Amino acid sequence: MILYLFIITLSAAGITLANWLTKTPATAWGLLPTVLIVLGAVVAVILLDGLGAFLIRHLPERFFTAERRCFAVTKGECRLWRALGVRLWCHKIPELGGFSGFHKDHVREPRNSAYLARFLLESNYGVAIHLTNALTGFLLLLCFPTVTLPVAIVNLVLSLMPFGALRANTPGLQALYKRVLAREARAKQKIPT
Repeated sequence: MILYLFIITLSAAGITLANWLTKTPATAWGLLPTVLIVLGAVVAVILLDGLGAFLIRHLPERFFTAERRCFAVTKGECRLWRALGVRLWCHKIPELGGFSGFHKDHVREPRNSAYLARFLLESNYGVAIHLTNALTGFLLLLCFPTVTLPVAIVNLVLSLMPFGALRANTPGLQALYKRVLAREARAKQKIPT
């Protein structure tokens, strides 16, 4: 979380400075109003992200189950995330599973199919939320684009990082989930009735 706060603070300062030095329309009223416009854009994008997450979390779970093919990850996408070094930075991303009551920082019950199904469900919700957040920040371009475009780009990057971490972990989780389901099915067959 500290890394994200640092990036947001540094980005806000840089956006303010760049607007001030280039004398964009956002600076017409002075330095303090420019700072407030930038902070307002940052707060607005955070509120948009929160609204998007709230709305997606209220969609039916059946859209996000472990079996949904639309959340499958191709080998090419896995290679992309590995090339982008997801394993190096994925542990620096804030894990906000506490909002849904389910943390995804590590697999706590690797032999429990119900737990793994829930883990994949929560991951799929996260994928949808982060992808939506990455794009909706650009709605702010309607006012002060010299401020809101850089804010939207920072939001895009900060949203794609957890998106990438979730996508990179999905194939391994899917494989584990299928193995556990198969093991449980074999165990049920051995039980005499």
